[in-house]
Amino acid sequence: MKNIRFLCLVLVLFCSIFTGCDEGFEEINTNPNNPEVINPELLMVSIIRSTTNQMVNEGFSPGNIVAQFSAEIRDPGTDRYAWGSFSTWDNGYGVLRNVNNLLEIATERNLPNYQGIALVMRALIFSRMTDAYGDLPYSQALQGKESTPIYSPAYDKQEDIYKGLLNELDQANNLLSATGGTIRNDILFSGNVTRWKRLANSLRLRLLLRQSNRVNPAEAIKAMLADATKFPLMTANADNAVLRYVESPNLYPLAGQRSGFFLDRRLSKTFADQLNAIKDPRLPVFAQATTDSKDAFAAGKGPLVYAGVLNGDTDANLGSSIDKKVSPLGSIFYSNIQVAVPAQGLIMTAAEVNFILAEAAQRGWITGDAKAYYEAGIRASVDYYRSVSGVNITVTNDYLNQAGVAFDASKGIELIATQKWIALYFNDLQAWHEWKRTGIPVLKPSLVNNNGNKIPVRFRYPTDQQVTNRSNYTAAVARQGADDINTQVWWDK
Repeated sequence: MKNIRFLCLVLVLFCSIFTGCDEGFEEINTNPNNPEVINPELLMVSIIRSTTNQMVNEGFSPGNIVAQFSAEIRDPGTDRYAWGSFSTWDNGYGVLRNVNNLLEIATERNLPNYQGIALVMRALIFSRMTDAYGDLPYSQALQGKESTPIYSPAYDKQEDIYKGLLNELDQANNLLSATGGTIRNDILFSGNVTRWKRLANSLRLRLLLRQSNRVNPAEAIKAMLADATKFPLMTANADNAVLRYVESPNLYPLAGQRSGFFLDRRLSKTFADQLNAIKDPRLPVFAQATTDSKDAFAAGKGPLVYAGVLNGDTDANLGSSIDKKVSPLGSIFYSNIQVAVPAQGLIMTAAEVNFILAEAAQRGWITGDAKAYYEAGIRASVDYYRSVSGVNITVTNDYLNQAGVAFDASKGIELIATQKWIALYFNDLQAWHEWKRTGIPVLKPSLVNNNGNKIPVRFRYPTDQQVTNRSNYTAAVARQGADDINTQVWWDK
């Protein structure tokens, strides 16, 4: 037996060396179920889903909490500003590696539409990160596998990051076209290239407005509005950039949590008071009536009540004793663990775009009717939540004409910013960023807090940056300001 094995080994070696028996070897040893060539649509799906899931989770906490849409009734660390380093940084750069791969593949294969999509998602992710942290690695980021690798990238100034992102979104708009190739397996827009263009240009509007305290956006916005064919915008709900979730395993991200996780966050008193004061039709979608009022209503002893919790309230006023007295968040966002809900992942909506245009008109940057844009934003938000929830809510003339809602040019910015804040509920960290920019609505710091009675305005850098990229981290902190939650980012100063 040993001799036979030896002869077989000799024959294999002879064949390999002298007769070229390796012909077809690569084909035979290639696993068809594990392709070495990555299709761009596979990367695209992963990028969209991962990014949107992050936005939903971070919208739930800390986004809703710091913007005072919701409050914690148990373990109120986020509410009391006991903030460590959130996962926005690591998650963002993790997904950006796939974005860079998508951009590289699309460029090599001359696939302009995938190039455009990669640039849109890159701008979205980087903008989320820089708005939360300020300066960060951008121009040298994600180059660890280059021929001349960079393992310790410099931090770019936020001002320069914004210039780069605005340019990338302009490039994306130019790349995306009907002749740019078929977009396959598009879970966001079903391959509709015009909707991708609308997102690119709407994100550009968002960034132009966000840096407006530093850079006048008038000319750039005027140029976009002057050519609606070249620069289509997201102005109707049919254009919304929202990810629709389906049954398991692609459930709304919060569905993976136990009910206690969801119920530990309740409607904030700030938000409840605002919506109750103007009898906002979205209130029964955004929140659930208190258990006590449901019981009374069923017994014919009173109306349904939507009550909130004071952010950062004292321990004596929190906990299980108030469960039945305060409103859970809307049932469209959570029903039970692993149960599908109608809520969608919000990236950007027509309501936000209309409020951007309302502010631009009110400030005189563009010609147009600020009141018309303002009311279009309100209608878009209410109509969207009616379609998602199935609750028959609508915008009536009584709602639009009441004090606190009726458009008054002398209070135009306050009204626009307040309605925009309401519409940004559960939309990532966007309401927090807009509050930082405008100071509207007036928010009081959490009653009990660990931050000297100041609402945080940024995230701390991950602690590992002080070890893995110390010199660049130190330079950024010296330039931007202390690495704490009270240092304003460039556009906020």
